[in-house]
Amino acid sequence: MAAQIDTRWISNGLSEASAEKARVELNETPENRVECLAALREKIREHKLENEGSLSAIKDTDRFLIAFLRARKYDVERAFKLAVNYDLLRQKHSDLVDGTTLEMVKPLFERRVVHVFGDRDSQGRRMLMMQPAKLSEGGGQSKDALRALIYVLDRIIEDEETQVNGFVFINNFAGMTLSKILMFDHSRASVVMSLFQDAFPARFKAFHVVNQSAIFSIVYAVVRPFMKEKLRSRYHMHGADRESLYAVLPRCDVPDEIDGDRPAYEPEDILRFLTSLQEQEE
Repeated sequence: MAAQIDTRWISNGLSEASAEKARVELNETPENRVECLAALREKIREHKLENEGSLSAIKDTDRFLIAFLRARKYDVERAFKLAVNYDLLRQKHSDLVDGTTLEMVKPLFERRVVHVFGDRDSQGRRMLMMQPAKLSEGGGQSKDALRALIYVLDRIIEDEETQVNGFVFINNFAGMTLSKILMFDHSRASVVMSLFQDAFPARFKAFHVVNQSAIFSIVYAVVRPFMKEKLRSRYHMHGADRESLYAVLPRCDVPDEIDGDRPAYEPEDILRFLTSLQEQEE
């Protein structure tokens, strides 16, 4: 028998607070939801008829499609463009998506390179932390980290609470060496940029970078001009200044691993969720 999905990860609908946020911030109403879902499905159907083999990554379920509408505030045209970009990214970088299994990415979660917290932050947002310094030295490690990130994002985005409240990323660069920074070359950076800007159906609310070295700051200065203004405005570089971090992310939401009050986490939590999903898929 397949394991039950923990509702901390995939909620059964929206809470009252999230439903109100969806109405106020995303223009969501019961009528708008039905009408826009139908319109988005029709645009996808027409595109598939005109472009054989296209949009193969787009699942025809309400829970999945509504993520695109919410990410673009129920603008059907923009939601459709996002769906096209989502599919194109997976075609262009199939090596990061095709054939990925939980067993392949499990070591990245066990070593805490990628972690998703089971409890949301004080604003209801899903929290993720990346710690690339925990990667092993050697070729292919940056690819593995991206594969794990995409794998978990693709599964968590079907949670309606996360679709409405969004994500917060913490990038902890403590212990990052020059050789590990160089593992994330231009091609990897371009995938990340596309993922966060125009190829994934999510509301990415904030990115917090802590413990970065001067070398990383130089690399970021080169990449920053290629970021859209919206992403730049949500990218916060804190270094070792914890007061700077606490000013935009309450201390109660900051993991104790980087001097916050959020209790230590164990990778078994996210792995149990991913395992239960895998069992259902089988």
